[in-house]
Amino acid sequence: MKPFLTLAALLLLIGFPPCGHAADGGAEDNAATPPNIILILSDDQGFNDYGFMGHQVARTPNLDRMAAQSLLYTRGYVMPVCSPSLACLLTGKLPHAHGITGNDLGKSAASSAQATGMKGRSPLSHQLLGNSVILPKALSEAGYLTFQTGKLWNVTAAEVGFTSGMTNTEGRHGGAGLDIGRKTMQPVFDFIADAQSRKKPFFVWYAPMMPHQPHNPPKEYLSHYQGKGMSPKAETYFAMVEWFDHTCGELDAYLTEQRLQENTVIIYLADNGWDPEQGNRAKLSPYELGIRTPMFVRWPGKVAPQRDDETLASIIDFVPSVLKIAGVKGPSDLPGLDLLDRPAMTARKSVFVEAYTHDIAELGKPERSLVSRVIIKGWSKLIEPGPVGPDKAYTSAPKTVELYDLQADPLETKNLAGDRAAEVERLRALQQAAWNLQP
Repeated sequence: MKPFLTLAALLLLIGFPPCGHAADGGAEDNAATPPNIILILSDDQGFNDYGFMGHQVARTPNLDRMAAQSLLYTRGYVMPVCSPSLACLLTGKLPHAHGITGNDLGKSAASSAQATGMKGRSPLSHQLLGNSVILPKALSEAGYLTFQTGKLWNVTAAEVGFTSGMTNTEGRHGGAGLDIGRKTMQPVFDFIADAQSRKKPFFVWYAPMMPHQPHNPPKEYLSHYQGKGMSPKAETYFAMVEWFDHTCGELDAYLTEQRLQENTVIIYLADNGWDPEQGNRAKLSPYELGIRTPMFVRWPGKVAPQRDDETLASIIDFVPSVLKIAGVKGPSDLPGLDLLDRPAMTARKSVFVEAYTHDIAELGKPERSLVSRVIIKGWSKLIEPGPVGPDKAYTSAPKTVELYDLQADPLETKNLAGDRAAEVERLRALQQAAWNLQP
């Protein structure tokens, strides 16, 4: 039974101020002259695999420069696999609320969905489009020209409201959209040029399948990592990271050439983590290497550059942040915060992450696929096993409750749950309250 508390009261209880944005500290109202917005989404990149995060091998000069020009949160959290993370970016909700809890439908879920006779849409797109807001649709309706490239997962650009895009047929990853970055940047440049000629603000979803597998970087990047004592897997992965960084530099250089940098907001994150050896505690896992990412917002002249190594940020913050930047009123049921509202962000107590089986067991019943739930409160992190055991894709989901002190133990080597039972119970209660916020 859900507790008899109002949504606003529960939000305050778990450390989320009520939806909407503080009058002070947030982005100013830009309804008269809305800025352009570019979302850059890295695909399968470890949270520490950047120069600006202190990595001694990864070459990321373009992202390093952009991060230095931005409000940067180094403690950002996402879901541990692609499709649920992308759905969070589209809806501003956690997976148990938006309904996309895996990358694909399991056999039983697919049979059930087929039996319901959903017409004209795939079951996954039908589930996604039932949410109260879809980011590109909201921006398009507000007068933005919106363009999709790269990963999208089981929907078309048009279905989620982009005015144009590269993914025009439903497919598992993004179809023709996956040409971006690896093969060409020209579609993005052509779109921006068209928006400028039409005197329209634009939103670009730049989500190349990089550094995601296949790890097949050009020799010019691979040569930077060979002969340095790394495994072949690590060599090709870090070369992919550099290749992705180069495409970000191409995009930024185009903005500079077109004198668009000052009126273009760039927001950045990765969809989930990765480990170059594909070992334990990486993609598809609730540990830091699977769910943590840096997040930043660059808005020259509007947002002062600042690095924040303490405040918690979440993938669900991107929808309310982008809507606020664009001057678009969002729905009242979004639990995320405006990343530019510093008082609200620094006052936040907790963020939440959900890890599921790779395939969805049953649409509308997230608990049937739930492998683990995570709450990070300050520097304490609780990982609680769900009702479903890990499938073959999960190599590191815990079988018992685990508690970590991330400040002293950032890569989670010492489980403190047995020594801190009271803290475990407090965090469990907050976690359940967040789950009960499902609309």
